[in-house]
Amino acid sequence: KWKVVSQKLLPLVWSCRYDTPLVLTIVKILVILTKPLSAAAKKAGRLVIDVKSGKVPEDVIQGQIKLRDNALEQNEMLVDYKRTFVHHPSHIAKSKSGKGGPGAKKSPRGQDDKQEEGGGLLSIFVSLLAEPLSKTGTERTDADHLTIELVLHLFRNLLSAEPIMTGTAEKSCQSAVLHQELISLFERELVLDVFLVLAQELESRENAQYNLLLMEILHHLLRTQDPTQVARITSAIATKSNAPAIEKVNKGQGPAISPSRTPLRNTSGPPASTGSLRAQLKTERQNLRAAAHSRHSHFGGTLVVTRPGGRRQYVSASSLKPGGASAAEGGGDGISASAAMSSVDPPRRKNRKAEPFIGFGRSSASHTRQGAVISSNHEGGPVTRRAQQTLNNFCGKFVNKCYGPMMKSLKNEFRRDSVRLEESDKLVFFRIIWFFSQWWRVSRGSKSAQIESEGKKSNSAVGQLIFTMDMFTFNLVLNSTDNFHQRKKYSDLMQAVALYHEMMQLLQEMYLSKDSTEHVMALGLMDRLFYANEPLDRLPKLLSWWSPGTFTREYLCDLVELCHVTLKLLDTNSKSCQKDIPADARRKHKFKDKKKREEEERRLDAVERMKNTAAEFDVSSYFAKKIVSNQLVFMYTRLLTQYKINSHHINHHIVALFLRLCKFTIVQEDDGSGGANDMRDPGKILIGGKTVTLEPMLYNINLLTTLNDILHDVIIRRDKDYSSLLSFATLIMRHFARATESNPMLFIECLFRHPAPHRFCELSTNMYVSEELMMIAEREVLLEEQQKLMESQLDEVGEEDQMHESSEEMAPDNDEEVEFGGEGDELWPQCQKQTL
Repeated sequence: KWKVVSQKLLPLVWSCRYDTPLVLTIVKILVILTKPLSAAAKKAGRLVIDVKSGKVPEDVIQGQIKLRDNALEQNEMLVDYKRTFVHHPSHIAKSKSGKGGPGAKKSPRGQDDKQEEGGGLLSIFVSLLAEPLSKTGTERTDADHLTIELVLHLFRNLLSAEPIMTGTAEKSCQSAVLHQELISLFERELVLDVFLVLAQELESRENAQYNLLLMEILHHLLRTQDPTQVARITSAIATKSNAPAIEKVNKGQGPAISPSRTPLRNTSGPPASTGSLRAQLKTERQNLRAAAHSRHSHFGGTLVVTRPGGRRQYVSASSLKPGGASAAEGGGDGISASAAMSSVDPPRRKNRKAEPFIGFGRSSASHTRQGAVISSNHEGGPVTRRAQQTLNNFCGKFVNKCYGPMMKSLKNEFRRDSVRLEESDKLVFFRIIWFFSQWWRVSRGSKSAQIESEGKKSNSAVGQLIFTMDMFTFNLVLNSTDNFHQRKKYSDLMQAVALYHEMMQLLQEMYLSKDSTEHVMALGLMDRLFYANEPLDRLPKLLSWWSPGTFTREYLCDLVELCHVTLKLLDTNSKSCQKDIPADARRKHKFKDKKKREEEERRLDAVERMKNTAAEFDVSSYFAKKIVSNQLVFMYTRLLTQYKINSHHINHHIVALFLRLCKFTIVQEDDGSGGANDMRDPGKILIGGKTVTLEPMLYNINLLTTLNDILHDVIIRRDKDYSSLLSFATLIMRHFARATESNPMLFIECLFRHPAPHRFCELSTNMYVSEELMMIAEREVLLEEQQKLMESQLDEVGEEDQMHESSEEMAPDNDEEVEFGGEGDELWPQCQKQTL
């Protein structure tokens, strides 16, 4: 209310900028005033008060209302302080004139004008760090440390100020634009350079105490940014600069005019010098006439939407366009109309089965198809592009010079479980690593063509990111996934899984790297993750933990990419190790130095051992026993329903896994070439075994309905990105139709989820003839053969008895002995044995 910061403190800093003690005192006051809200205050600001039920006493309700209003008012004051710093007159004048631009006037007065040309208000605080940072070792005093800490805390407080409750799309847009303007201002005032200098020297003893503070500053600096968009901003700007200029043609005014040139004056009216107001009115009148040519252009209307609280909100027709261009044109810098639409009428989630994903309106550029309007961050205005360009340059410098020292210092804090750590520091650490890992991967892919054209070759695949590609970081991430799931912190689990996915992507690049050291490190990490007696792999658990209505679409995209990278890496390593084992066994490097030769032999022995273990690893068994399940098919089907929003590689990963299921054989076909000595079971000979794959797992109503929608979508038929998806949908539908011709029960089976997928695939392929039925058939065949044998033997015995009786009748009366040498005497004991 008193406006102490804007009308008292900041003008005092600007006028007394050379009085260092006074400026430091004001900095202390500013740090206290801009201190971030506590967790309790943020919780109070988001508190939902129960007024209608009548179960809560009136005094408690009044206390809650007062507590919430105080928290919201304090938060609004912090945002207002941030706006005061960003929109300070010194910063606005500098941004208009530019550094050394034509707007900058030189004055013989010297020092004052140099200060005005040199920087704005923030440059005064940056100048306070010049002397303390120049001192090293024991030369830096406690006063110097206090100065550095105060200025860094002030910058941290400005970055962390954000509204608790956005409420409307306009307020959210203003907050996002203000933060982006602050990032651009930090670049102009050399604040980002100060961060780079400190992070680069974190290994020194005098700067080690600032590691957690710098980590928090980086978190607030990057919290609203998408690393993929930041990495692609350079190529986007280059594309726009190389685009042909749009030519505008004025009717009856001659040739086309380029937008970069000054448009010709309209000579039909009086000159501007003699009647400027008259010419302006005539131009406005002509514009009105030109706009009235469209049908129904004189009619207009406003849509009023009544909100649940009784409030009214006006919706313009332009905000309902799919492109969402009106928000950027109407002052909402970089915020598309989808955010306004979501605030007007947000869809309500009825149940988990109807909408399996949470977080409506949020997406990542790496998982979203370009051109799909799903998030307000995808379409950016000039302020957004400047901020992304600033962060892109900052990330390039930070990764090359500061990433290694800072990550080693932070890992030491987590390794010894420092008392300085807070509960949220682990998640902040994960997000920073995730951001730079994804930025590195995307920017490296966009710069590969430029590097090849320039002839620069770099064997390293991960650069300084190798400092976080160790077993300590993997253990920290994987153990955190178990902890977050156990405590049901699903938002934290999503961040940990996103980092795990990026680390697996970097592990694949390390494995394919030309640098032998990185390749050996990748083999060691894979040996501990997958091939050890107690592997650290969490992929099967993560796939089983997914449930509809609990996680976001981005989390499922991370799981899909993680599964694809893991299986691809295991397949590649298994095939490579099976081929390279003999060659590695014979390979011996010759060194003159005995110690180097022994170290190389010891290293080769470890590599050979890891390769032997990898060659013996059964990837098919791992896939069939730990990955394949009905849950997996259901997850992928749910994600495939978003095929229009998914990026091309996400749809490709889904199709790749489904094709892997179709080609995975669980029972090999029996050709029946047993010959006379065929020792197969009679039941199997009678039935005739077929090749059984896991393709019947795809014959479920959810996937068939999704594939039917894909085949009937006219928009994607001519799009090359969907060619593989359309081919797969056609293949599955054709196979299902053929399978139902021989087994009509599949029309009923597709409606249910089967608990044992392998057994279901085998039964449906063999017409429900199971092993039990085969054993029963085998038993019946054996009983029939035994009965036939007994009947034949009894018939032979009866014939011999008849022959014996007839011979006695034809014998003479004298008592002469007649000897029989027939076969009856031999068969009789056998018959007795059979009957017994």
